[in-house]
Order: sequence, then C-alpha cells, then structure tokens
Amino acid sequence: MKHTPAERTNVLNPIRHVLEREMKPNPKHEKSMINLGLGEPKKEHGYGIPQCINDAIIEQVNSGTCNGYTQASGTVEARTAVATKFGTTENPIDPNNVFLTFGTSGALYNAIAVLCERGDEVLVPRPGFPLYQPICENLGVTWSHYDLVPENNWEADLETMKANIKPNTKAILVNNPSNPCGSCFTKDHMMAILQIADDARIPMICDEVYYGLSYDETRPFISFSSLSKTVPMICTGSLSKIYCIPGWRCGWTIVYNNSNYFDKVIDNLGKHSMILLHPTSLVQASLPKIFAEVQEEHFVNLKLRLKTASEVGFERLSKIKGVRPIKSSAAMYMMVGINPDDFKDIEDDVDFCKKLLAEENCFTFPSTCFLSKNFFRVIICTSPEVLNEFGDRLEAFCNAHLK
Repeated sequence: MKHTPAERTNVLNPIRHVLEREMKPNPKHEKSMINLGLGEPKKEHGYGIPQCINDAIIEQVNSGTCNGYTQASGTVEARTAVATKFGTTENPIDPNNVFLTFGTSGALYNAIAVLCERGDEVLVPRPGFPLYQPICENLGVTWSHYDLVPENNWEADLETMKANIKPNTKAILVNNPSNPCGSCFTKDHMMAILQIADDARIPMICDEVYYGLSYDETRPFISFSSLSKTVPMICTGSLSKIYCIPGWRCGWTIVYNNSNYFDKVIDNLGKHSMILLHPTSLVQASLPKIFAEVQEEHFVNLKLRLKTASEVGFERLSKIKGVRPIKSSAAMYMMVGINPDDFKDIEDDVDFCKKLLAEENCFTFPSTCFLSKNFFRVIICTSPEVLNEFGDRLEAFCNAHLK
C-alpha cells in the first residue's frame, strides 16, 4: 500500500518540467550548448551588476547584525525602501501595503491566494508566464484566457477578455512587459484594459517583474498602478530581472487600495505572509542601499544591450526559411513562429524544439509551455555573437527539415 498524496500537489510548472525532465541535452554532443532557455542575464554575456549591489550584501554579511528572523511581511526598512522606490508624489505607497516575498513567484502566489477561493477564476494572458497555471491548480482556482495577438505587437484581444469574464472571475492578470512575448502595452491599450476591469468591477493583478524594461520609444513602460484611482490592484515585482540577480529571490507585493476595496485583503496578506517564505534577512537589509545607490546608467545600459540583441536576433532569424520571428521591444525574450506544414517531419512546436536540441544542441522553449501553439521562445539577454551562432545552427536545422 502507498499513501495517496494530495491531488492539489499534482501540478507541473511547464517550464521547469520541460527544463528538468523533457528536454535532455546530450553531454557528449559534438557542438557546444547554446542555451536560450531561461531568462538569466549573466555576466559572461555582458550583463554584469553594479559593484554597489555586491557591496551592499557584503556589508550586511560583515556586520553580523542581520542573521535573525524578520517580520513575516518583511522588515520595515525593506518595505519602506520598496515604497520609496516605486511610489511617486502623485501615487505614494504606504509601506504597510508592501509585502516582501520569495521572488515574484511568491508574490504571484500571494496575490492569487488572497483574492480567490476554491472554484473562483482568474483571467490570464495566452501566451503567458507558465507559473500562473500551476499556482491556480494548487489553490483549487480555475482560469480562463484572453489572447495576445502577435500581429498587433502582442496586445490583448479585448473582446475575448470581456467575453471570458464570468460571475466567479475574481481578477484580471496582466504581465507587462510580457514574458514570453517581449512586448509592452501602449498607454491607450492599458487604459482600455483598465476600463474593462472598472466596468466589470474586477480587481487586477499586475505582474511587473520586467518593470521599466521597454526599449521601444513608441511604447515606453508605464505601470498600471499610475493610470487608475478606481481599479484596485496588486502589483508584483522583484530584483531578479531589472537588477540582474534572479537567484537572490527577492520579490514584493504592492497593494493599491483604491476606494478602500482591499482593506480586508491587506489584513489577510499579512496573515498569509506568516505561513510563507520571505527573502533572506541579508537581502532585505541590502535593499535600501541597492535602491539608493544603483544609478540610472545601469538601466540605460541594460535596455541598450537588450535592444541591440533584439535587433541582431531579429535580423538574423528573419533570413531563415521556415521561421517567423516577431521583433521584441521589451523584456528579455523573442517569440519565433513556425508552421509545421512547411516541414516534412515536424509535428508541432514541442517536436521542433526537441529535434533542434538533439541535432544542433540549441535549447529553446516551445510555446506549449506558455499555453500557446507553434511558436518557440528564445532569450535575448545574451551576446550578439551567441544569437548569430544560434541563427546559423537554426538555419541549418530548418534547411534539413523543410519540405
């Protein structure tokens, strides 16, 4: 006899499942690995971090004063630092409405958990970050989709968004800038989404882990929180992408309590924080120094590097028969379309990525991971040299499989 585990734990994060179980690289492959899977901005590809970030953590280690427990929702100093960093004169943030979390993943879990009972529903984007689905499954929450349209810079199909709102829909989740699409909404499009939420009296969860990372001047990043005084929302973010330290796992939840709609939500987020993991005390203690001392130059250079990589990758992949890249304008990714009918032996995006890995030792994620079909995602937070080499291998692969 074997113990039957709880059904709610029988969930898979599609990216992690593909990364750790499905896509098995050949360690003896004759070609070196080109890994365009996880969005990790690494020093080896030119994405170093300002020295003051390392100094901040070293200072706290050497002080010997930050080795104890912190408040469940984070230290007052850390929460105040987040409120100061992301608040404005027109839109101030109360530190009591900030909750430190174990990365943005923890922040998203908090947000969905506090807004939804079992059987409630969340409206999520497709393609979208794959963690939304297993979080909902684990919590007994259902989900419905609104589509992002590739021919329209991955803007949301507003009609499907409105049509899929049901009586039990408790939140509209947006991810802007987008993973996996590498896109950023215009202000007008954001206002249209906010109007839908306002009309339906539904709050929003705003996944802003790529806060500020738009490198298209016609589509500058704007936080949803700055555009509405009526729609209550929970915004999530972290150090991981914008400061290039994803492994530090320091995230936050910011509650915008418009119309005092979230008074009870704020109280329950505090309670919920008492049973969840928060960032290490060392990283929390480093936050004020990181926010205060990292200069604007870091973000300017980061966006310039991403923009250059986006242009190089798009230009190279546009020359390859069988694939259709969609130029990214934000975040760290580019989606590339395929038509299986153009190939003699490719079934779908999963089959494409598996064979590309086996034959050319190039690791990419099929769009099935993102609840979509017949695209694959490549990271652009790498060097132009890597992207060009990937283009060469991808072209050879496509030529070998095209009809």
